[in-house]
Amino acid sequence: MNTQDLFIPGIAGRLSVRIKRPTGTAKQAVVLVQGSNLSGQGIFDFPYRGDGPTYSVMDALVARGYAAITFAIRGYGQSDAPANPFSVVTETAMEDLDTVMNWAVEQGFARPHVMAFSWGGRIAGRYAETHGAKLDRLVLYDPARGGGQLVLPCPTPDQGWWTNLPKHYRDKLLPRFTDPGLLDALDSYVLTVEQRSPNGIRVENAHPMIAVEPSRITRPTLMIYGVEAAKANYMQGGLDRATFFEQLATDDKAFVILPGGDDFIHLQAGRERFHACVADFLDLS
Repeated sequence: MNTQDLFIPGIAGRLSVRIKRPTGTAKQAVVLVQGSNLSGQGIFDFPYRGDGPTYSVMDALVARGYAAITFAIRGYGQSDAPANPFSVVTETAMEDLDTVMNWAVEQGFARPHVMAFSWGGRIAGRYAETHGAKLDRLVLYDPARGGGQLVLPCPTPDQGWWTNLPKHYRDKLLPRFTDPGLLDALDSYVLTVEQRSPNGIRVENAHPMIAVEPSRITRPTLMIYGVEAAKANYMQGGLDRATFFEQLATDDKAFVILPGGDDFIHLQAGRERFHACVADFLDLS
């Protein structure tokens, strides 16, 4: 496996990008889009090894023959931050995704697959509505599709930055699915590596917003959830999950609920089945 960390020019400054490639020729690239708190590097290539299957989604995809590409949206991780952190919202994140997609094509990967987590599901879903010709398959992992109920309170003008704290993840990752060592590693990571992130998405979530419109998505799509995440009524865009799935404008689609996890099943007991399900869907291309 070959790993490269680099910066590429974006609309608002440099974007931090990580690409992992298998030895030999990759069969395709997968661009992985982060959620609202941590960068793509922190979400999809978390540096914890444990004793079982990998905790890195990127490594799991490389093991299946894919090149895995992730990045930090402006203001996250090592990417350059705008002067106004409230300016980092879905539309600007879509611009950053487009920059990375164009860069992937320059690396020789025409029409990469896209996999997106949480807020990333809104970013990638709306991107697929208007840029479907640029991607092959789409994986929406526990997507916060937008619209519907508001998420309050709205940050105040002096709260431009979100502070990452261990409790945010300990409250989300249910102990029955989660290695205690992973939680300890997350504690250390958020306190030392990614202490803060822009709060623009929380302003967006507290006001009526543009939701993903499934009837405009024509690419083959996998919707995938950990069993506990699938029970949560969060950011469904006014459509329940089954209705959204039915309205996707493609016959090539799958809806999967997996045991062994919640919002972060890729870091929990069910991660190996999660990896296999995602790679199996991408292999259908």
